[in-house]
Amino acid sequence: MNCIWLFLVHLDQYVTYVFVGFICYLIGSIPTSFIAGKLFANLDIREIGSRNIGSSNLLISGGKSIGIFAGGIDCFIKGASTIFFLDTYISISPYVLLVGLITLLLGHNWSIFMGLKGGRGIATAYGTLIGLQMWEQLIFMTLLFGIIGRLYVYKDSAVWSLVAITSLPLLCFAFGDETHVMVYSLLLGCILISKRLTSNYDPIQKGAIKSTLLNRFIYDRDISSKDSWIKRGTT
Repeated sequence: MNCIWLFLVHLDQYVTYVFVGFICYLIGSIPTSFIAGKLFANLDIREIGSRNIGSSNLLISGGKSIGIFAGGIDCFIKGASTIFFLDTYISISPYVLLVGLITLLLGHNWSIFMGLKGGRGIATAYGTLIGLQMWEQLIFMTLLFGIIGRLYVYKDSAVWSLVAITSLPLLCFAFGDETHVMVYSLLLGCILISKRLTSNYDPIQKGAIKSTLLNRFIYDRDISSKDSWIKRGTT
């Protein structure tokens, strides 16, 4: 009886968790880059370039303006605005917010509207950090990894995305963030790295499993050459 009573007392909280998770997953699942490619360039980004259903592929294969537009929607509307609204007007506890953060990212990476396929989640994840107002971490990662690293050390953005993903929990610890933010930084890394390892649907050649998975982990593709990866199957 005590268990039933406790369940009923907290029923409204459980309903809030489910509601927030469901709505955030649906919002995350909206395939912004796929829609933008179809509307503005008559492209199916599942069939061109890296075949990734994300703004990075759209930027390379569909043009900079449309790619930046789709990435901006994912970052500032889907990511930042959703989380800011949730944190400001709906969240009754930090862990309701955490549920929203995770399901939003899961929806983007494994969209129910695209057969559980999706983008890599980088722009949306960046947007969630804006929504959480994690300005110190954002400035540090943008300046050190996105600008200095990308422009002057190594030009492959996929590598610097990995560096940012793995360094985020350390930055959260260094800046003394709250527990739910620390948990999110760890789960975010797990989700984005899992997507890197599993989202390329080309069959792995026999005897190349280790090298392929290593390339996916480091470069977010099956081979080290970005140009060859994007142009595969076009000749």
